[in-house]
Formats: sequence, C-alpha cells, structure tokens
Amino acid sequence: MNQALPYLLIDDDFSLNYSLLALIIYKLGLSSKKKAVLDFEKIQVFIYLTKNPSKINEVLRLAGKKFAPINSQYTYTIESLSTNVDILFNRSKLKALIKELAARGMLACDYQTDPGSIKYLLSPTGSLFVENLIDSTSYDTACPSQQPPVSKHNQNYFSSALEVIDSISTLQTQATTKLYSYLNAVFKGN
Repeated sequence: MNQALPYLLIDDDFSLNYSLLALIIYKLGLSSKKKAVLDFEKIQVFIYLTKNPSKINEVLRLAGKKFAPINSQYTYTIESLSTNVDILFNRSKLKALIKELAARGMLACDYQTDPGSIKYLLSPTGSLFVENLIDSTSYDTACPSQQPPVSKHNQNYFSSALEVIDSISTLQTQATTKLYSYLNAVFKGN
C-alpha cells in the first residue's frame, strides 16, 4: 500500500508567483529619480533573490552595498539555501506571469526610458492589487461590496516577501550584467 501523497511545489503556484512579480514591480519598478528600471532580466534576478533570500547579503556585499538584516526564518530554509537557478534561465515562466499581469490590466510598459528595452511598471489597477495584498483594510474602502482577496495567513506571507524585496532595493539601479556576475560569484562560492 504505497500511495503517493499529493505534493504541491509552492514555487510553481501560479497565483503566488504573479503576486510576487506584482510586489517586485511595485517596490522596485521606479528608481528614486522616478525612472523605470525593471527589464525582463532584472526581474528574473529579483524574483530569484526574493525566493532565495539567503543569497541577498552576499550579493549586496559583492555590489558594495550595506548589509541588510533579513529574518533568519526566511534565509534558513531548504529552498533558500539550495542553488536552484531555474527561474534565472526559464524565460517561459516569467513570460507567462507577465502575460497574466497584462491580461488582468495590471501592467504598464515604458519604452521611453531606454528605447532599446522594455521597462515594466504597474498600472493603477496593478498598484491597487498590490496594496490590497499588503493591507486588506485598503481593499475594504476600494471595493466595499467584495471580500478581501487574501486571507490573513497569506497577507503575512506577502508582508514577509515585501521585507525581503525591500532588502534588495539598493540593487535596483545595478546593471543586469553586474547582477548576474554577482550571482555567478555567489554560486561559485557555494
């Protein structure tokens, strides 16, 4: 009687991943000078770091940035300590997430900051979605006839993810090639 239990990889949960993508674009999409900075490759790096926070301080050190205190509860997990780099090289997953945000009217693109590449931003609908993930009380005032979209447990998850995303904000203006070189150095050290 060897029955396999259903095992769901949270890393592959579509709703969770597009919510994380929306959080990343919300927090890191604009520089302090209000310029759009997130292209496809940079988003891949930031998603990887968000899902693997144990690598953040090493990348910050290599970039010459200040140490970010990250809760050990986020960094000392099997998933975070592993060197699973699928998200860095699997373009189809991120493309599907971007398409979903666009289909829901949550995505805006900037071609003017750098005519050679597309920079991703959130539309007002996307910003409202993220604000609702972070604070369910804003959802009550924006859509009083509907229930909040996320449970209290999930809200805590997104607040935790936001802490991790805030810790990588100093990498926001780094060139994508530099970010990949920092990650390569981290991987070689592991």
